[in-house]
Amino acid sequence: MNNSKAGAKLSLGERVYEDLRIAITLGEIPQGQVFNEADLIARYKVSTSPLREALTRLRQDGLVKVIPRRGYAVVELTLRDFHELVQMRMINEGAAAELAAPRITDQHIREMQRLSSVSLAIGNTQSYRNFMQANQAFHELIASISENSRLVKATKQTFDEIQRVLFAGLSEIEDGDLKHDHDDIIAALARRDGPAARKAVIEHIKQSRDRVVQRMLRHDRPLENISLAD
Repeated sequence: MNNSKAGAKLSLGERVYEDLRIAITLGEIPQGQVFNEADLIARYKVSTSPLREALTRLRQDGLVKVIPRRGYAVVELTLRDFHELVQMRMINEGAAAELAAPRITDQHIREMQRLSSVSLAIGNTQSYRNFMQANQAFHELIASISENSRLVKATKQTFDEIQRVLFAGLSEIEDGDLKHDHDDIIAALARRDGPAARKAVIEHIKQSRDRVVQRMLRHDRPLENISLAD
């Protein structure tokens, strides 16, 4: 849920939107899965109006698309999409980290350490959700500290699109229990070293990219066919 919504009572449309957005971005609803309004009305026990409000926002976010005569489908990421999103992350999050460095407080550092302590247990659905939400919250926190609202918006939008493949296709044998790799970022920010923070964030994003590509090669299939169910 967005931090701005915390503590506020959500409308039905907002509630459905937030739940669907999380389910899609965390890969709980797989890429390419087709669904219709009747399916979602039964799932959320809501009328057509708030459901369409939610679906309109998800279409604007680029997470779902209309399938004529069938309903909707979760948009599939291509390899090109993935590389473009990686480039956007390096540009936006690198800049956000450099801007955030002189504004960092000790409380910010403690929160980053807390978020980075969340571990992922392969095969545990709730663990996936906790880990991925903590990961996104970590990066969005840095953007918020930068005090640039456009960087915050860009970081959130990019994460909503790319998050579903960052930890997809994990194998207990090959990956084990996964931990966040944020130590260098936190260390640079704790020193209030902007250029080092930018470099650490960019290196972190490159490493995440390489892990996804390696899993693609390991499974010998295109990006859009990798899901958390594997």
